Amino acid sequence: MAMDRIRQALDLAKRQRAPRPETEDTIAERAALRLGFASDAIEPRARVPLDWEQLHERRILRWDDTRPAAHAYRMLRTQVLQRARTHGLNTLGVISAANGEGKTVTAINLAMSLAADPNQAVLLIDLDLKRPSIARTLGLPAERGLEAWFAGHAAFEDLWCGIEGIDRLFVLPTLAAVPGSSEALGDPRTRRLFQDLKERDPSRLLILDLPPVLLSDDVLMISPLLDAVVLVITEGRTRREDVRRVIELLGGTRVVGTVLNRASESERRAY
Repeated sequence: MAMDRIRQALDLAKRQRAPRPETEDTIAERAALRLGFASDAIEPRARVPLDWEQLHERRILRWDDTRPAAHAYRMLRTQVLQRARTHGLNTLGVISAANGEGKTVTAINLAMSLAADPNQAVLLIDLDLKRPSIARTLGLPAERGLEAWFAGHAAFEDLWCGIEGIDRLFVLPTLAAVPGSSEALGDPRTRRLFQDLKERDPSRLLILDLPPVLLSDDVLMISPLLDAVVLVITEGRTRREDVRRVIELLGGTRVVGTVLNRASESERRAY
């Protein structure tokens, strides 16, 4: 049964990669979607403060942190920005093979580091629709998130927020699991949302926290919308065969960086 779902997801991903021809219907659909936004220059309704003392305990790093781990994220940021600007990438998924690899912490730290660049705006989106955790990790006082958008109960601009002190970082959280998550991600409405986000600000990077690749078909469903991924692995935990399987399943999706969590030597090396 699991293999059947994966095959179905792969077939759908191949079909979705082919661009749809412009018709009167698709133009009307896009126009209807845009009616949910106040203007082309979308601004969040609120900016929320962060409790950095709590975030430190959750391994979230300030953009001006001087520890080796923060330096590693700045190195990753530069690598991602160089490739994004060279190849025109703006939708980046953060993935892992299995759970417990630290992908959400990586997605948050990478988004913060990217937004510290004076020329880069970032929208961090929680698309782990089975176990969303960005809002909880950051301590966001949100009342609803993307689950309300998928259910048709909220407009996009009512759900995202800015972060105090990080002017170019915005967060679109998910607060509860979304039933039928892979079907929701494969829905044409989701595709149109991402097309609209890209068209409104092609220079803004969308950082997507995605579920583990090998535990569901969700990533395969959303893969046609990804320009590239960052792969998170954990020393002593991630299996080589799992990494090979992830790369095989994602096919032509570009891997622009890897993050090795809990590396035994990383904290001993500093400059």
